[in-house]
Amino acid sequence: MRPNVLLIGPMYAAEAEELLERHAHVRRVDDSDRAAVLAAVADAHGLVARYPARVDRELLAAAPHLLAVLSSGRGVDNIDIAAATEAGVVVANNPGLGGKPVSEHFFGLLLSLTRNLTAVHRHGNRAAWESRLTSHRVELTGKTLGIVGLGNVGGWTARRAHGGFLMRVLAYDPYVPAEKMAEVGATKVERLEELLAASDFVTAHPELNDETEHMFSDKTFEQMKRGAYFVNTSRGRVVDTDALVRALRAGRLAGAALDVYEDEPLADDSPLLQFDNVVLSAHVADFTVETKRALAMNAATQLVTALDGTQPPSALNPDVWGRVAERRRELLS
Repeated sequence: MRPNVLLIGPMYAAEAEELLERHAHVRRVDDSDRAAVLAAVADAHGLVARYPARVDRELLAAAPHLLAVLSSGRGVDNIDIAAATEAGVVVANNPGLGGKPVSEHFFGLLLSLTRNLTAVHRHGNRAAWESRLTSHRVELTGKTLGIVGLGNVGGWTARRAHGGFLMRVLAYDPYVPAEKMAEVGATKVERLEELLAASDFVTAHPELNDETEHMFSDKTFEQMKRGAYFVNTSRGRVVDTDALVRALRAGRLAGAALDVYEDEPLADDSPLLQFDNVVLSAHVADFTVETKRALAMNAATQLVTALDGTQPPSALNPDVWGRVAERRRELLS
């Protein structure tokens, strides 16, 4: 039996969709219509969920034939893995692909922020020229960068900061040993507040979970060195946006740069848009031509693998695979 695959949102590369179409009946649905999603998933055996599409208990209950869910990227905070496991559904993601592009984007944001590179677009050419001698600009070389979360993205960021800009790199991550941090040029810090107090620039790269949601709050920003810069390219809910706005208005921070937000897309009336010392991008840190293709092809290949009866390499709940294989024999024989 030929399986059915549902795509919630288009994939990042047309050739990935073409790969799926060679192995399955493919249907597409827009995440903005939740009712349509719940109706379309009823006969799906495989699902590719493009962030921030929610794969929750409600959706899983509406998908009695579902065997495998693939994330469009590495992050899976939009997927209820525990509920998927209960339902006998394997979940897989795309690890290891975002480190290089996201770290590059981080430095693009940081340089734009610290060198005031958006001045011409914000205020016009003449105003930018008139203020160029009085604008606040700082160098990165020799400064201290604090990295919160030293996974793949944080590791690449540390390498480039230490090797490219000759920065002192501090890292806070309770789950990464000091020896691993040293390999990428970072020094392990045991307490977050110690890193915040010592860093000229702080960048957030943690996973989003119950432990890290709103880890950057009023308290956290008060612990940062006065006049430091803050950057977030991880997940929006890692930061309490209202607290960030308060820190900027109070002058505690020299500036901030964000690629991700608590609510996406960013609202047109967001107070973040009112600051001259804030640089914003639209959740595009890993959206390079190369990475979009790699993410899409990896997701499609893993989904085909699962529907063909082999555990996908990046399964996040591998213990469920025996049940998935049994359900597959019943559903696709």
